[in-house]
Amino acid sequence: MRKRILTLGLAVLMAVSFTACSGGSEDTGDSAEKTTTEAKKEEKTYESIYNEYSAKIKEEAPKLVEEYKEEAAEYAGNVDKLAEISNDKISDLAEISTDGVGEMADLMYENGDDDTEYSEWADKLQEVYSDEAEAITDAYMDSATN
Repeated sequence: MRKRILTLGLAVLMAVSFTACSGGSEDTGDSAEKTTTEAKKEEKTYESIYNEYSAKIKEEAPKLVEEYKEEAAEYAGNVDKLAEISNDKISDLAEISTDGVGEMADLMYENGDDDTEYSEWADKLQEVYSDEAEAITDAYMDSATN
């Protein structure tokens, strides 16, 4: 909260200083609004990080399933090799999730938050990961049992 107030205060201060330097232009209100809007767009939140990384996971999972199926076709009947391929694909998906959770942790430390809100959003992202990783596991089970 303090950072938001400080950011808004700095944005207003910048707008006022631009007005003082510009010789009294009438455009000060628009400048201050644009500066504040730009600052809000750049501001990361737990939700924005969640949205970004859950979209990445959902986009990547079907590709990884297809990659698994293509690679698994060469190793039909070799359950150990199929499991290895499946684990590699799930690890690729986990890396995206881990990056997102790490970014949320960074935000928590930057904001000085307690871990309650962080945990809620990190858990939501982990759920998306688990749901999407299940598709890779299902592809493995199909190939291992056929």
